[in-house]
Amino acid sequence: MIIDMEECGICEDCIDVCMEEAITKKAYKVIIDPDKCDSCGECVDVCPVGAIYEE
Repeated sequence: MIIDMEECGICEDCIDVCMEEAITKKAYKVIIDPDKCDSCGECVDVCPVGAIYEE
């Protein structure tokens, strides 16, 4: 998964929904750990601005 930080509003909805705890917020940036992400798509579905998409 990829996060377009120009579109991301840092609402943290993706962080809350990630069961793998693969998404974190650090210094005003949201980061997806590819080693933890299982590409389930829950974060894509919950993002209100469509800032997350699959590679």
